Amino acid sequence: MRNFARMADYMNISSFFIGVTTTFFTIFALHILFWRKGRTHFQTILGYIMAIWAIWNAKDLIVTFPGMYRKEVLNWIFLIDGWSALAYTAFVFEVVSPKWTTWRRMLLLSVPFATFTLAFLLRPGDEMVYAYAAFLWFYAWTIVGIGWVKVQRQIKYVRDNFSNIDRIDVVWLKPVFAFAIVSQLAWLATSLYADVVADIFYYISVILLWLMVLKYSWNFHPIEMETEKKAPASQKPTSPINEGALEQVVEEQRLYLNKNLTLADLAMALGTNRTYVSNYLSKTRGQTFYDYINEMRIIRMSIPLMREHPEYKLEHIASESGFASMSTFRRAFTKLTGQVPSQFTVTEE
Repeated sequence: MRNFARMADYMNISSFFIGVTTTFFTIFALHILFWRKGRTHFQTILGYIMAIWAIWNAKDLIVTFPGMYRKEVLNWIFLIDGWSALAYTAFVFEVVSPKWTTWRRMLLLSVPFATFTLAFLLRPGDEMVYAYAAFLWFYAWTIVGIGWVKVQRQIKYVRDNFSNIDRIDVVWLKPVFAFAIVSQLAWLATSLYADVVADIFYYISVILLWLMVLKYSWNFHPIEMETEKKAPASQKPTSPINEGALEQVVEEQRLYLNKNLTLADLAMALGTNRTYVSNYLSKTRGQTFYDYINEMRIIRMSIPLMREHPEYKLEHIASESGFASMSTFRRAFTKLTGQVPSQFTVTEE
């Protein structure tokens, strides 16, 4: 009797967390898909993912009904939950490859999941469940591996080509990967070895995971990596950038004050192409375009303003120096000087 009462208490707690999780995804799905104005394709995909997760979580309420928390029902829930891997796939690839998600791609990716679902329908049993779990394990690590490589390439591309990366940087996906792996391991463990307490832990981890995702991706705008078109031989520069030519042009035209300066803009000002500029920065200076421009902003503008006008607020200094945000200013300043801007100001005084 005591065990039954304890199980009932666990079911009540589990029901509560299922309800909270379902409500969480429903609210964000409705906000993104119906109330958010001017949403991008990426944000639309994110909204659909929220809606799908709301439905997936809502179906878990069935196990809280009397007599439904049993192996047969849990196996079917596990089978259905496995399809959520497609949502993770769509999200990861939308981040690094805008408009990657199409009905055709998603249908093709659904084939193995549909095959396992049909096989389990025809021959239910532990063997099929474990085979499905092994497939999910392989699929998940494949997506993580491919996604990780693409993220690394995207990070390099962004820093090699843009000075304002606040809304296009994908470095935030690294901790999301780590958190997602932990969360999915918890899901796999609780799915194969039913435990109400572990289920509750899983629902909490899911909310924390997607809160992290929403925080970083709310205003995120993915970009495609473009390859520079080869110009005719007659239009190509006769020689790479001369030593000091880049610094002279950047300083004379004060290009670093352009908050949205790109590598293409700099190459045009130099009368050369992006490849020559990128090679010069990486091989001669050992820097990315992003780091070089931020260094110029701090050395040529930020530090002189701090010394000459100690009354200026850091927000004003950052804006006058060409930074699009305070967070970028602080990171770049600390990286270059070893001090946060406020400490540098106090020291100089």
